[in-house]
Amino acid sequence: MKQKIQLLLHTTGVFSYYYGYQYFIRSVELAVQNPERLQSIQKEIYITVASEFQTSITSVERDIRTIRDVMMKNGGEQLLVQMTGCPAWAHKIPYPRDLIAIFSEYLIQEAVELKKMNI
Repeated sequence: MKQKIQLLLHTTGVFSYYYGYQYFIRSVELAVQNPERLQSIQKEIYITVASEFQTSITSVERDIRTIRDVMMKNGGEQLLVQMTGCPAWAHKIPYPRDLIAIFSEYLIQEAVELKKMNI
């Protein structure tokens, strides 16, 4: 799963040297493991990520915003439209929690489709 997230990020010019890269990947992994975590993102995701990387919750959220901003400057709108099927993302900038939700839902749906194909 980590490789798939990295591939998606790389298509929009987001690479490992950006602050927040690892935070974003881990946040998406946590959301995929349990989508209900998105309902209380600060408690369920940001605190966990901050603890794992020995940083603050504020840093996690700020650095994920950095990832979002770089992504949106480099064609992220098209990726979000492709991932969600919703053309509205061509003119909107997602909140960090929305971006995590979009990536996690996309990966969950992709896994479901792959499972169906193997049956």
